[in-house]
Amino acid sequence: MRYIEHLVEPDRILLSWQALASKNRSRFVVGELVRKAEKVILRYFHESEDFQRAKENGFTGYPAFQIQEDVTQYDNQVLEAFIRRLPPRSRSDFSRYMELRGLNPEAKISDFALLGYSGARLPDDGFELIHPFDNADGPFEFIVEVAGFRHESQVAVDDIALEANISFVPEPKNTFDAKAIRIELHGQKLGYVDRGRADIFHRHLQTGRQVTGRVTRKNGTPERPLVYIYTRVTQSNG
Repeated sequence: MRYIEHLVEPDRILLSWQALASKNRSRFVVGELVRKAEKVILRYFHESEDFQRAKENGFTGYPAFQIQEDVTQYDNQVLEAFIRRLPPRSRSDFSRYMELRGLNPEAKISDFALLGYSGARLPDDGFELIHPFDNADGPFEFIVEVAGFRHESQVAVDDIALEANISFVPEPKNTFDAKAIRIELHGQKLGYVDRGRADIFHRHLQTGRQVTGRVTRKNGTPERPLVYIYTRVTQSNG
């Protein structure tokens, strides 16, 4: 098991939402959780294109913090509401939960950072939390799922070896999404970086950093196989 080596404590975490009922199951970045001193606040990106498109697809806000047009931020029990998406640290299988997300069970990690690194996804509500790595000065790592693998991959899941090197290839001429980043194995497409994380990749690629990846985990079902990439960002000479 390959563990994340450089933990970066976030100042904020992005909140994304996937329109599970829509035809293309689009994912939108709709807000952020910001840590201020001992408090965490939630802000929705009311003016963003993603937020407006999410509303058109049925987004009404996180269940505990429904959208109110005259409310700019929510600050009551925000961290506590989102922590409920994670299993309790006291659970006997919590170490396994950490390992599956590339985290060493012995690592010291705050609840806020754990939300960002784990994604805190649940099977039926479309929400996911994303660590944006705004404040990462040195090298860092994270795990990313190959989006669209079932429909886009040119390689069968059984033919993908663990630890195989993969490439991230921007597709600026993609007619559906000019920010799309293709994930390739030996020149063959596996799928894409999900839209919520595309800006992270573009930001670091545009500043000359190297973004590399290795296949770290495969699971899911025969009908819906899942492939995960251990992603590392370093300086160009890193």
